Amino acid sequence: MKKWLLLAAVFFAFSVSYGETPAEEVIPKISQRRDNYIDKASVFHEENVNYRVDNNETVRILLDVKNNDIEKVELIYGNDKAEMSSFGNYKGKEIFSVEVPNENFSYYFALTDGNAKYFYGKTQSENNSDIIPFEYEKTHDFTNMPEWAKSGTGYMIYIDTFRNGNYDNDAIFNEFGTNNFSAPTGTIRSGTPRRSLATANWNPNPLYKAFTVHPWTGNYEELDPWEENAGNQIKKYTRVYGGDLAGIIDKLDYLKELGIDYLIISPPVYSFSNHKYDPIYMNHVDPTFGYLEQTGTNEGMDVKGQASNTNGARELDLLVYNAQQDKNLLDETTDPQTWKWTNSDLLLAKLAREVHKRDMRIIMEISPDVTSNKFFANLNPKYNKWYRSRSDLRLDLNNREAREYVFNSLKKWILGPDETFKTYEDDDGIDGVRYVFYKNENKKGLAEITRELKKFKPEILVLGDQSRNFGNDIEMGLYDTGVDYNYVNEMIKYIVNTNSNYKIDNIEFASKMAEVYNQYSRQKFYGTEIYLDSLDTDRIYSGIINPNRVFDRNNGSSEYKEIRPDLYDGEAVRKLKMLVSIQMMLPASPVVYYGDEKGMWGSDYPRNRKPMLWEDLAPYDNESDDISKYMDRLRNMPEQVIINEVEKKIFYPVVINQDIENFYRKILGIRQQYSDLIRNSEFKILEVSNDPKTQARVNEFIAYYMAEEKRKAQIYQNKIIEVKRPAVDYISYELTNGKESLVIIINNSSDKYTIKALVPKLFGEYKDLMYNKKYYVSDRTIELTLKPKEVTILYSK
Repeated sequence: MKKWLLLAAVFFAFSVSYGETPAEEVIPKISQRRDNYIDKASVFHEENVNYRVDNNETVRILLDVKNNDIEKVELIYGNDKAEMSSFGNYKGKEIFSVEVPNENFSYYFALTDGNAKYFYGKTQSENNSDIIPFEYEKTHDFTNMPEWAKSGTGYMIYIDTFRNGNYDNDAIFNEFGTNNFSAPTGTIRSGTPRRSLATANWNPNPLYKAFTVHPWTGNYEELDPWEENAGNQIKKYTRVYGGDLAGIIDKLDYLKELGIDYLIISPPVYSFSNHKYDPIYMNHVDPTFGYLEQTGTNEGMDVKGQASNTNGARELDLLVYNAQQDKNLLDETTDPQTWKWTNSDLLLAKLAREVHKRDMRIIMEISPDVTSNKFFANLNPKYNKWYRSRSDLRLDLNNREAREYVFNSLKKWILGPDETFKTYEDDDGIDGVRYVFYKNENKKGLAEITRELKKFKPEILVLGDQSRNFGNDIEMGLYDTGVDYNYVNEMIKYIVNTNSNYKIDNIEFASKMAEVYNQYSRQKFYGTEIYLDSLDTDRIYSGIINPNRVFDRNNGSSEYKEIRPDLYDGEAVRKLKMLVSIQMMLPASPVVYYGDEKGMWGSDYPRNRKPMLWEDLAPYDNESDDISKYMDRLRNMPEQVIINEVEKKIFYPVVINQDIENFYRKILGIRQQYSDLIRNSEFKILEVSNDPKTQARVNEFIAYYMAEEKRKAQIYQNKIIEVKRPAVDYISYELTNGKESLVIIINNSSDKYTIKALVPKLFGEYKDLMYNKKYYVSDRTIELTLKPKEVTILYSK
């Protein structure tokens, strides 16, 4: 009773202060707008970069409230105020946003719902005089987004499986060393025996086989001779295919024609592993990506420092570290003045220059604190302080000497052998670095490296790995922008998943798209990399036939279906096109994972890193998978699938999907043609078919359309037909720079139907960029037919 009396007293005072009749608060069963009740427990804001987004001239302030609960929200800041607008809801949450001048100010929020008012700051009250406000102080952003990186299209290359351009540099052993293999046989083109390409102790035991690269076009599931007696870890995670830098150079024209603006290459640095994320040296290119035997040329590079390119010299031997002398056979120490440019190093510089000649850019991945157990510093007690712990192979980048080694290594690749920055067409250095797999404890040291690197090239791009703390990382100067998997995660929930535990409807999807967009400043979002998959996830094409799970989870299990997706799901290609269309029609930087444009498939590592499909290497061997995964489909499998009940396997052809490749070329062509619009556009949700504001209008038009179909059949065909109501499920959004507009309509239904879509224009026309049709605007709407599982892209000036 005392509690109710106290509550009544509070509300009496509150009502009197606003000149209203005292009333006891009535708590509704379902809170909604204009019910005179505010769900205070759902109101949330924090003084951090997730709720205060720096847009240079303005700052975007965000506030979370319960969905459909608040009628009006105002930001009270300094001596001014601004009404906030809602951009959608997600899982019961609604977000209000407003942009105000970016300057220092105090602020709090005024919430109104009918007669109810609530003020929210560091303290909360129904009386604004009781509020202690939040404080905002403009920060200095140490990072800088280069113009070329804004909304450019990237292409991620895993070097070992992209293209073999030089068979002479194929690996002769792997990370388990020469003791696990017999001596290699054969010679390279110069006549040098392969066994002589490294001074090594080969195993004479006949049970040990020679190491060989896996056949590029072979069945992934078949083992090489050396793998037959090896454990699973050695079998599947340490094979090599022979891709190299020469192979990338060979395919630059292909990538340029495809519509690619920049490349991201996996680490090319020296390591015995196939992935090179655990370097032995960060300041040298791996000879299996360049030259095992030096050629005596400098690759046409202007070398200001010292070159090591003696004809016939074996690079693997030159890079052997002597712990007693604290240097390798090149007489290199940690002093960058002693460092040489090997033939393999110069090939990376040549790749950079060839990329620049085609008006593209190149970014190199590096794991800046991860090292191999053969890393030179790990072999010498002198460098013990480079590590946080001697039981851990990670460097401590707060140690000045360790940090300087990483910095000088990256500086070498950024400046190139001429040690300077020229015009981009002639530049021989890389254009950016992507930090991956680093520890949080090393962020401060990495931020120092980033600041120093930016002094040497005006438009270098530094990217971070996926993170939940992008805002904080960018604010501290760690990198310019990073990787975002939020969009693909939500796309899969909306388009691919069918189980209600993993699926979202179009309202949730649209709200999440807007929420993610508004968490970035516009400049940072333009450079944010949007992936559908990568070398650390399953292929997106395979993910379509392995739905109903959290993104990047359970993607390497024994139940994961490895079959070519279009042989299992007739809608797999259409769903893939939808996902790609959304990825490409965002004002960010989409990244194509190598081979996605060819229709490549596979579960998580290592099957997501299978060799690239190239027309000139076809035919490829059939691939196989365990028959037990497909028992419910065996009778309905396409004829291309061979069922072998004796081996308990299915076999299926490995081919390039020309339909998918043609689609990529089309959508990338659209992105190239309208790059200026996309690069300077703002994102805005237009309508969602399930939204109550849209639903009534949609239902009215669908009913009219169905009646028209029945009428036409009766008049023109003398038939009485029943018209089935289509399952309407669409979202539309706009990208606009104020002068031009792209309207994207996503039809997530398996039905074809006609709608009157809302558009921003009063009159005029829109052009369908996929089918070259025109639609004329009438009363802010256009009438068009949506095809099943398809994205429509419309353009208007």
